[in-house]
Amino acid sequence: MLLAVDIGNSSIKFGVFDINDLSGIKYRFSISSSTSRTADEYELLIRQFLLINNSPKINHCVISSVAPSITHSVYNAASKISSKMPFFIGSGTRTGFKIRIDDPCELGADMVSNAAAALNITNGPIVIADLGTATTLTAINRNNELIGSIIIPGAGLSMNALSDTAELLNKVSFKRPDKLIGTNSADSITSGVINGNIFMIDGFVRNLREQLCDEDIKLSLIATGGYCNTIIPHCRNKFKIIDDLTLIGAALLYIKNKI
Repeated sequence: MLLAVDIGNSSIKFGVFDINDLSGIKYRFSISSSTSRTADEYELLIRQFLLINNSPKINHCVISSVAPSITHSVYNAASKISSKMPFFIGSGTRTGFKIRIDDPCELGADMVSNAAAALNITNGPIVIADLGTATTLTAINRNNELIGSIIIPGAGLSMNALSDTAELLNKVSFKRPDKLIGTNSADSITSGVINGNIFMIDGFVRNLREQLCDEDIKLSLIATGGYCNTIIPHCRNKFKIIDDLTLIGAALLYIKNKI
């Protein structure tokens, strides 16, 4: 079995795959990202997850990380669980597609994994929206080349920043209000943040479509991330939502590099 790990700034996702069949994830769980947890604590959490699901022995492990301060502890934990040392997605990873940006080393492992998963589903041009701590839009052209990305503060980050810095604005629930124009502080904030992200994504997609497509070429849209299901269903552009996109891509990259 293959353990895939997606280390983000807000959460860490774990997924178990059958190494011989990546068509579906077998088990999954997630925990909050924390620099205070030790490798032993991460190991205990992972072992409990595997035990609850009666998972067979983990022989392989792949890690995608955009949070270096947490990576070492998770790596040490995973190395005690997997019979083979964990594989990192990063510079030098064989992807099967070209990365045409100024410095490929700057590209986040999550974007690389997302692109690998997306290109396993469809061909370019593709825009991948990942709505996490940051909202990222990754562009893949018609030649299946990753040509760049757009990075925006995430919806949750924007909500927290507004609540934390504006003294009279209390924290509000993260739910789209029924009305565009808020008639109380809570609805005004959530409309601004959630509808603002909806309109922003639609606006970017409109302009990216003009840049990536001709009239005879359709733009594929794929979305993932923790805030995906709150925002993407309300966009005018229709995305295919794949919750485990990063884990699936990480597993595919492991197969390409290690098997």
